[in-house]
Amino acid sequence: MGSLMFFLSAAYVLTLLLKFGNSAVKVSMTWEDFENGTDGLRIISREEWGARPPVAREPMVVTPTPFVVIHHGGITQYCYDQTTCSAIVRSYQNFHINDRGWFDIGYSFVIGEDGNAYEGRGWDYIGAHAPPYNNQSIGICVIGDFSNVLPNNAALKTLSALINYGVSLGKISKSYLVIGHRQARDTECPGSVFYKYVQTNLRWTKHPVPKYTPPKTTVESIAVVNDNANVTYLSYKCLELKRFRGSVSSIDRMNRSISVFLVLTICQITFGAQHETPVRPNIISRSEWGAMAPKWAARNLMVDPPPYVIIHHSASDGCTTQAICQARMRSFQKFHMNEKNWSDIGYNFVVGEDGNVYEGRGWGKHGSHSIPYNSKSIGICIIGNFDGHNPNAAAISATKSLISYGVAIGKIKDNYTLLGHRQTTQTICPGSSLYNLIKTWSKWSSNP
Repeated sequence: MGSLMFFLSAAYVLTLLLKFGNSAVKVSMTWEDFENGTDGLRIISREEWGARPPVAREPMVVTPTPFVVIHHGGITQYCYDQTTCSAIVRSYQNFHINDRGWFDIGYSFVIGEDGNAYEGRGWDYIGAHAPPYNNQSIGICVIGDFSNVLPNNAALKTLSALINYGVSLGKISKSYLVIGHRQARDTECPGSVFYKYVQTNLRWTKHPVPKYTPPKTTVESIAVVNDNANVTYLSYKCLELKRFRGSVSSIDRMNRSISVFLVLTICQITFGAQHETPVRPNIISRSEWGAMAPKWAARNLMVDPPPYVIIHHSASDGCTTQAICQARMRSFQKFHMNEKNWSDIGYNFVVGEDGNVYEGRGWGKHGSHSIPYNSKSIGICIIGNFDGHNPNAAAISATKSLISYGVAIGKIKDNYTLLGHRQTTQTICPGSSLYNLIKTWSKWSSNP
C-alpha cells in the first residue's frame, strides 16, 4: 500500500511538472514532506523586527480567509539569521510605504530561511499583495528569489506550519485554497521553481475565483502627515453611513484631529460632489526588474508637482511579457549609464506592451530625457518603435492610467501640459504614429 501511494504521489507531481512548467526544472520535494502540524513555529512580532507603525489599517472582509497566496521576494537577497531577516523585512516595509504608497508592508507574513515567520499585517487586516484577493487571503512571502531554486527546508517547513497554525486559530478557513501570486496577476512571482512546489499542495487550485467582490466605492486622496512628517497621499474607501461610528477608532495610531478630518472628508465625499480616484496602475519596482544602483542619487525636481508630461518611445524592439520588458529595462539602464554616462536610466517611468509600468527614476525626480524640461516634467517612455504603428491597447491604457494616477496623488500638476519628445528637441521621438496619437489626448499642446 505504501509503495502504491508513493507511486501515485510521484506520478501526480510529475504530471504537474510537465503540465505547468519547464520539464527540465525538477522539484526535489513536495509540500507533503512538510505537512507536520505547527511544531517549532516561531512568529517574530512587529515589535521584534522593528516595524514602523502602519499608516492605517482595514479589517479583513472575509474571515476565516478562504485563500492563501504564496509570494517570493523576487530579488537575490537572502537571510539565515533573525538580525538579517529583520533588516530585509524592514526594507520591504519601507519600500511599500514610501515608494508604493501603501498603508504598511503588503504581506500578512514574511518567512526567512532562518525558519522564522515575521508578522506583517497579520491575520486580521487586509493586505496589499494580490488584488483581488487582498480582502480574503493571507499573503505569505518567502525572502529571496526562487525562480531557479527552492527555499530551504527551514523556510518550507515554516510555510506549512504557519498555514496550519492559521487554520487552528480560525483565521484561515478549514477548506482554504492555495494559489501562487502569478495566478492573481501578470507576474513571475513566486518564481518558477517555487511555483512548481506550490502546485504540489493538495489545496492548490488551477482556476481560483475570488469569493467576495466588494461593492464599487468612491475614494478620495487625503493628505496625511505620517511618522516622518512627510506628506503621504492615501486613498480611503467611502464607507456606508452605518460604519462611520467606528471609523475614528479604526484608524490606528493617528491622532484624534487627523481622524476627525478623515471622517469629515469621507462624509463630504459621500454626500457632496463625488469623484473617483483613478486606479493605481501596476508599477513594477526597480528591485523587481533588477535595476542597478544609480551612480549618484537623483536630484529632486525643481518644480514639483511638475507641469509637463513628456512622451517618448524607446525606438527599440517592443515587449509583451514582463520577463522581456524587464530585460529591456536593464538594457536601457546600462546604455544610459555606460554609454550616455548618466547617473541612471533617464526616464521617470517606462511602459511595456505587457500593460505594466516600470519604475525608472520615479516620482519627484529630475530625469535625463528632455532638455530643458528635465527639471519640471515626468518623462514616460513606451517600449517599442512607434514610427509606423501605435502601441497596443494595454500600453496606451497603462500610460493614461499612470498620468491620471500621478495627478490624483499630487505628483503631476492638475493642469499639466502633454508633449511629445520631438517638441522639446530635434528628434523623431516618440515616432510619428505615437505622436499623432497623443495629439488627440486632452492635455496635449502644440505650444510647449
